[in-house]
Amino acid sequence: MRVSIPVVMRIFIVGAGQVGYHIASSLVTEGHDLVIIEKDRANAKALESDLDVLAVTGDGCDPALLKRRGVGTADLFFAVSNNDAVNLLAALTAKKLGAKRCVVRLGEPKHGKNPLLVAEPDIVPLFPERLVAEEIRSLTKVPGVSRVRYFADGKLVILQARPSSRADIYSRPLRELQGPEGWVLTGISRSSGIVIPSGDTVLRPGEPVYAVGRTESIPAFLESIGVSHRPTLKVVIAGAGHVGSWLAGLLVKDGIEVSVVQRGAERAFDLANRVPGALVLKGDATAPAILKEAGVQDADYFVAATQDDETNILCSLLARELGARTMVTLYHNPVFLNVLRAVGVDLPVSPRVMIAGTILRMVHPREIMTLDLVEGGDAEVVEFEIPEGAKVLKRHLKDLNFPRNAIVGAVIRGEEMFVPGGDFKFQKGDDALVFTMSDSLPAVEKMFRGK
Repeated sequence: MRVSIPVVMRIFIVGAGQVGYHIASSLVTEGHDLVIIEKDRANAKALESDLDVLAVTGDGCDPALLKRRGVGTADLFFAVSNNDAVNLLAALTAKKLGAKRCVVRLGEPKHGKNPLLVAEPDIVPLFPERLVAEEIRSLTKVPGVSRVRYFADGKLVILQARPSSRADIYSRPLRELQGPEGWVLTGISRSSGIVIPSGDTVLRPGEPVYAVGRTESIPAFLESIGVSHRPTLKVVIAGAGHVGSWLAGLLVKDGIEVSVVQRGAERAFDLANRVPGALVLKGDATAPAILKEAGVQDADYFVAATQDDETNILCSLLARELGARTMVTLYHNPVFLNVLRAVGVDLPVSPRVMIAGTILRMVHPREIMTLDLVEGGDAEVVEFEIPEGAKVLKRHLKDLNFPRNAIVGAVIRGEEMFVPGGDFKFQKGDDALVFTMSDSLPAVEKMFRGK
């Protein structure tokens, strides 16, 4: 997605919940003119104090309030509260008052078909639950990885995986390791946060790594770090809400055997009608008997997708005890991420981080083609198309004074792919995939920005 928009913008955010807060905290350091509107006074004050931004207490649907705050000059208007109706009305009102482009967060798929929304091409609906389902589906297509993203029209991939403790990659600096051609380690996930590696970095057992390489050689890379790569045949899902329903439908289309455990009879019956290829069981996913009936002991993936974080954690641990190979666990409250890591959940997934990453792609300069948040937002993966006049065109990579907490993972030039060394020189039109700490992104953008 490439959006031609000004570098510094006037941006409105309606809703200072987890998604709104995450978006605001990511944008506040970039110099944009931010206005956050939040109905809850305490939330507004806390955000204003934490981030030093203008947080207005009020109704984001109120046309008088929006006019008074200058919504007619807004480049972007994000309606991201937890209420679909509020988001729809706020976005429609802002657009009518002159906001250039609006993004509306929706939970219910039916609201995306609202004729008022369909008639407005400059109002973009976003469905966090569908994004989550598609993310999990992509993981089932590349077993053994905990995160996967495709770039350069699918030629390049960045993935996160946990190397086997038996792999022959430890106790030596990275410069001495020989991996598959065209692959480079771009990040290491440590307890202290993401680390951008150098040639002197030594890997430690148990630490997940991020790597960039050719899509067709994923199996060779995984084999080099001792990770098995067998196909996904069966998935068990706890929860038939929006995420579980989207995911069940996608996986059945992929030919995967799917079982869904849902506590409420109405949702269970509805999903069974909409996705007849899935086995839907009414029951409690924290009960061993119902999980065994769903076949969790033979599952390649167990996905905990209820609305309750504690339930998701509990049933994930139970599924692991019963024999599920890989656990995918949704969490909504960011405080639970450390808990999930501590108890050894394989793949924690946050709808909040996912939708924030999608929204942030719309805010950055036109040279950025795709942008994705990593972990809790500590790092980002960015694909740049290098324009005329970019600073990176002037000298060899080793002479560019490239930000220390960033690394160029790969460059696509036509049909060729390069893992650039110090003597590499960029050309206009190259696609560069950069792994960077979030606080270094503004400096990286300047390096790749055109005249």
